[in-house]
Amino acid sequence: MERTPLKLKLYEIKDRISKKKVELVNLPSRIDFHKDLSAELGFNFFLKRDDILGLYGGNKPRKLEFIFKQIRDSQKKDVFIFGPTGSHHILANLIYAKDFFQDIKFTTFVFPTYLWKWGDVYVRENTELAKKLSFRFVFVPTFLHAFIISKVLATIMKGFFVPAGSTSEISSLGFVLAAIEIKEDVLSGKIPEPDFIFLPVGTMGTLVGLSCGLAICEMKTKILGCAVVEKILCNEFLAKKLINKVIKVLKEILNLSGLTKIKGSAFSNFSIIHSFLGRGYGYPSDEGVEAMRFFSKYIKAEKTYTAKTLAAILAKKDELKNKNVLLYCTLNSLPINFSKFEK
Repeated sequence: MERTPLKLKLYEIKDRISKKKVELVNLPSRIDFHKDLSAELGFNFFLKRDDILGLYGGNKPRKLEFIFKQIRDSQKKDVFIFGPTGSHHILANLIYAKDFFQDIKFTTFVFPTYLWKWGDVYVRENTELAKKLSFRFVFVPTFLHAFIISKVLATIMKGFFVPAGSTSEISSLGFVLAAIEIKEDVLSGKIPEPDFIFLPVGTMGTLVGLSCGLAICEMKTKILGCAVVEKILCNEFLAKKLINKVIKVLKEILNLSGLTKIKGSAFSNFSIIHSFLGRGYGYPSDEGVEAMRFFSKYIKAEKTYTAKTLAAILAKKDELKNKNVLLYCTLNSLPINFSKFEK
């Protein structure tokens, strides 16, 4: 029942990949079926509940399990991280690092977004908490400033540089494991095999890891990623480039000489939708706000990632009729106890 196109069973693949990570959250995450919402939409609607993992949910903890092992193994004491105001990537790193590391200092560089300037409470609170949890916290004008300064300082100070969105070929392995979780739920009869998986796409680590994992599991599921950043930063060419890097890492971890079939399947089992970006990264869209209202009884969403993905699902409602659709929850839905992090 656990056959793959490789010479390994799923549990063997999981065990070998898991040696490259630490444990920050209890896995697997569950998958929920929403009967009433499914009836309203006209297709079977499922949620992969990464949003309620650990201390701070979403798609970052799976990545951080691999990144934190790299930080620990490097024995570096200074970590440099960057992102926008309100960034879940930054906040997840800092929240998990508080308990996991004892003597490592995080320097954080942030650039302002529209919602921060507008005074959005959610973004403001997340930014303030990131400031409290950082050893150093620096505002800079733009993404480019944040990236260059953090990268250069990490090099000069011989520190560890955390990539944008915590995405790398190593951290993407967290979603190879997530795809195997989905396959195991299908094999056990908990869910039918999804026809489509929807998710927001920024730095593409979640999409790429899932793509490689679905290929390993020989699943026919198609991934539809809703781009939340500009096309120059998020596109199929760059996704395939990252897939190549993940495949190379998998070859080493699994001790296999060739994964040509896996790569071919991973190249073809996803699409990136660019038509719901609106004004650009960090800006809400009218379609997204309307989708938030529609799904508000069932799903927690924010204005610039999940909302745009929900808008894509609503727009494709007729095409999805009678299909099995899974939304991969990449947003944290857990309440944050801000008082816990007071210095």
